[in-house]
Parts: sequence; C-alpha cells; structure tokens
Amino acid sequence: MSVVVKRCLYLYFISLFFCCFSCKTPAIYVANTGNDHNPGSSSKPVASIQKALELSRDQLKEKIIIREGKYYDVSVNLLAKDSGLTISGEAKKNVNLYGGILLKNWRKEGNWFVTDVAGVKNKSWDFRLLMVNDTLRNRARLREAGALTHLSNWDYEWMSAQGGWSKKPSTEDLSTLIYNPKDLGSRLDINNAELTVFHMWDDSYVNLKSIDTVKHQLKFGFPATHPPGSFKNFGVEKAQQYIVWNTKEGMKQPGQWYLDRTSEKLYYWPFLHEKLENMEALVPTKNQIINLEKGANHINIQNIQLSCAGAPISNAGYGANEIQGAIQANGVNDINFRNVSVKNTSGWAIKVKGADISITASEFSSTYAGGISFEGKNIRVERCGIHDIGKLYNGSVGINGDGENNIVSHCELFNLPYAGINGLGKRSIAEYNLIYNFKTMLEDGGAFYCYGGDSTVYRNNAALSATSNTREGWTYYFDEQSKNCIMENNLAFNTINPVHNHMADGIIIRNNFFIDQTKQRLTNQLCSNIHFSENTFVADNISFINPIGEIPLQKKETYNSVFQKYYTANGIVEFRGNMVYSNSVSQEILHMYATNRSERMKMDQNSLVTDPANRLLLRTKIPEIFNKVGYRGNFKEVFQTLNEE
Repeated sequence: MSVVVKRCLYLYFISLFFCCFSCKTPAIYVANTGNDHNPGSSSKPVASIQKALELSRDQLKEKIIIREGKYYDVSVNLLAKDSGLTISGEAKKNVNLYGGILLKNWRKEGNWFVTDVAGVKNKSWDFRLLMVNDTLRNRARLREAGALTHLSNWDYEWMSAQGGWSKKPSTEDLSTLIYNPKDLGSRLDINNAELTVFHMWDDSYVNLKSIDTVKHQLKFGFPATHPPGSFKNFGVEKAQQYIVWNTKEGMKQPGQWYLDRTSEKLYYWPFLHEKLENMEALVPTKNQIINLEKGANHINIQNIQLSCAGAPISNAGYGANEIQGAIQANGVNDINFRNVSVKNTSGWAIKVKGADISITASEFSSTYAGGISFEGKNIRVERCGIHDIGKLYNGSVGINGDGENNIVSHCELFNLPYAGINGLGKRSIAEYNLIYNFKTMLEDGGAFYCYGGDSTVYRNNAALSATSNTREGWTYYFDEQSKNCIMENNLAFNTINPVHNHMADGIIIRNNFFIDQTKQRLTNQLCSNIHFSENTFVADNISFINPIGEIPLQKKETYNSVFQKYYTANGIVEFRGNMVYSNSVSQEILHMYATNRSERMKMDQNSLVTDPANRLLLRTKIPEIFNKVGYRGNFKEVFQTLNEE
C-alpha cells in the first residue's frame, strides 16, 4: 500500500471519528435565558427541561445540563426510553427547579395582601403550601399553638399492629369527631377547613364533608386511620387532640396565610419588611418535579435543588406513607441521586421503589411529610442530611425503608416529629448515623425503629437528647416479630429509654454506650432471648423491664390470639461482661404488660460501679469512634450544645 493511500485512509478515519464525535454532542443544554426553538447546544440552549428531554430522545443524547437559574412549573417524567440519561445541574451553581408558579396581581386589603386563584373552588387546582421569598409560610390554624381537645372516645382494645382493634371500626367510627362547641361554634367553612386528628404514633389528615351544630359533630370527607379518641386509655393526652387548618379565624399574626376556596382568593399577612413590589410568592402546581416510571433505568440525577412540590389531600397513614414525593420513582433499577436538595414541599422529599438505587451527599428539609422513603433491594443512602420534616403530617419519619440488603450510612437527622430511621429491610444495616431532637410530637417510635426486622443491624450510631430532656426516647427499638437482629457499638445519650424492644426474639445488644443523667429504663416487653454483653450503662438509677418466662397469673386463653403468642416470653437470657455505673439497678418483672414485682437485677459480681466520679467522666467524655457519625464532622459541636441545654 502506497504512502499516499495510507495517508488518505488515515485522514478518512480521523475525519470519520470527529464526525461521529460531533454527531454525539456531549449534552443538551438548558438555560432560563434560552429558547425552546434552539437546538440545545452550549451556545444556543433551550429554555425548558421538557424540551431538552424531547431533544435527548430524538438525538439519542444521554446528558442534559441545566444552567444556573430558577425554573418554574417544572414536572419531568422519565420513561423506559430515557434509560442511560444523566440530568445534571451546572457544577457548583445554584440550579433551582420549582414545581410551582409565582403568584402575581397582589393587592392590599387592610393588614393583608390578597390575590385571585381561579380554579380552587372546585379543587381543579388545590394546594396547602405557600412560599414567600423562598421560605415556607405558616397556614392559619386553630389553635395557633398546641391543639384543641375533642370529646370523642373509642374504648376498644388495641391488639398490636398484628391484630388491630378488638372491634373493627366502621366507616362512621373513622369519620366522625365530636367537638366542644366552645371551641368552634358554627364558624367553619367546610369547603376550606381541614383537620389533623392525633392518635398515638400517627395522626390523620382529613377534609370535612359536613358539620352538625346540634350534635356538635364534624364529618370527614374520608376515613381517618383510627377512630378519634382511640388510644385515650393508653394515657396519651394527644389521643384526644386535633387541629383545624385553613380557617380565617386562625389568622393571628404576620407570616400566616389562608386559602379561601369559596371566593377563590388567597390571603397573606405580610411581615413589616415585605412590600407588594418585592414579594416573591410561590404555590405548587405540580405534585412531582421529577418522576421516574417503571423501566426508567440507569439514570443519574445530580447537582440540582428542588422545591414547591404539591401533594393531593390524603390521609397520611402510618409514617405518612400514603403521601407522595417531590421526586418519585417506581420499579426502577440503577438510579443515582447525588448532590440533590429538596425542601419546602407538600409531601416527601423523595420516594423510590426498585433496586440498586443510591442517594448520596444530598439534603432534604422543610417537608410536610418525611425525608426519604425507599423500598427494594441494594438501596444505599449515604452522607445525607434530613431535618425539619413533618411540617404538616406529624407522624412523618426522617427515613422510611423496606426490602432487603439496604444500607443507611453517615446521615444526620434532626428536628423530627416522630421516628428518625424507621425500618431498613431484611439483612440491612444502619451505621454511623447521627440523630437528635427526635420524636418531638408523637409517642412510640424512636431514633432507630424497626417493625418486623430480620437480621437487621444497628451499629456505630449516635442518638442524642439534651441534658434537660424528660421525654423517653425509646431510642434503639426492634418491634413486632423482629428477630435475629443486632445493635452494637451505638451511643444513646440522655434519651432515658435507650433500648425498647417489643414482641421481638433473638436480639443481640453488645458493646453499646447508654448514658443518662438520673434515670435510665431498658424495656423488652413480650420479648424472648435478649442478649446483653459488654455494654456500658451510666445513670444514677437504672431499671430493666422484662418478662422472665414466668407463667402469668391470668390464664392464656383470656388474652387475644396475638398476645397469646408471647404468653411465656423469657426476656433477657444473657447479661454478661457489662459495666453498670449506677447507685441502684433493678428489674421489673412483667407478666404480659403488667408489672408483677420489682427486684434487684442479676449481674456479674464486679459489673456494678457506684463511684459518682466515674459517672461524671463518662457523661462528658464520649468514645472517639462517635466523632465519625453523620457527614459534617460536627458530633462534638452537637454534643456540646445539647449538654448546655
């Protein structure tokens, strides 16, 4: 072959390579200064993500880059044909995607600003969230703080989550609340008012169908999770409380707002510094900002900030599981979320179902529901911040997980109305997580809670409460039918109840640090085969509350079928190598849920240390391993702050 021919072939292949390379341009570009008639190149970007998605499908390009700026009324739906796509915000820039629109044409009426919102009367457009200058504003409510007390009662037996109520509630039972006429009178506009009805470990959110001012009854538009007044017999004050939302009478101070669906107007009480000409107010128009449908696989989403997503009215259910997410995915595989922020949303920040999903280096906050909800296999949540959640649904949790072989690692969760990490899945792990200021509103639950766990592991985590704390944390908690689970190398500080297991079997508790100021309670109700080894317990007075395998005084057949399964639970079967720094250690012997007697806890001969100096040292000097929890390296700062409270 001649030199000339070789040179021609060389030039041909080089030109072919560059031609192919140029045909597969690295990305479609989006800019808020762009135009959807543009080709989507770097120099001529499109204006909307939807248009970029269309171009990526047509041109088989696998990356969309969104440039710095604010994008409104965004809703991206990814399909199976989008598999392999990367959607990325411009690196180190603020890329804000809003699932809502700016409200305009505000006018002043007295102390309030008002604007028209056509479509809300017939609820073709409905929302429960208002952002002003990028900050959530409070809805009008009765009472302004705390809650109202209703007069409903439900006196039937709760037989655990396995058995439900001893009498099945009717739709009528679940949809009727008797109110005190001194609280409401006949003021409510049922087209506007909505209720939070508290139970015990969850609450219901309902709209109204009618009000009977003679019988003093509120009828719900759909059933609550439990009948109003249930769990009152548990001694839970909240079980007879409720809140009325979105009522004009609840407008008490600046920063509040009220949606009058009847007149199709939105009222906002501005702060003194807020003027008509400089107010940027947004409300949701979209329920999902990003939605991945079944089969949308091998997708990367990174470097973006999302907010102002809606959620249709719904009874939240346990853990607010029935509420939608700003990011939602169902039946997907190999999905990666990195450096994603979701805040100021009407539901969850993110809800995903599938396999091989990772959520890393992301932050989720100021949500009406929870932070992260996942279900599936091989799901990883790492180095994420979840905080200030459950702004509307008080039963919300920071992370809710299910499935198998999942891991939650190096996350920081705080300001949580209910549980922190609420389930993981079988053969799953929670490690190096930091949780504080949890369970601020509801009962039961804990920092780390697991229902029906199987070979689930909590290790190297820290759960902290303030020195002044008086609320039992029920911190590390394996619940109904959990088995063969492990809690090891964890810290519980000032949570009063660092261990609370219930209807669980074969739980190993080893090498943990449980530290409290005055009293400490460790409960294993209806549990069997609980093992404590090499733990450190610190408190002035410590109580273990357990069955010990004794036959209860009450005959087995007098209990319901669920409780009968735990009739001879044997509680703690091993207590070895533990160090107990306390003045006194006792054990309350349980017969089912009833305490039969109290006696001294049986321990190794040299395990009890009463020296107050040792207790003081352990309360202030925490092992270095816990400096590795969370993702911000701020354990010492958080610990110090809580010690000062």
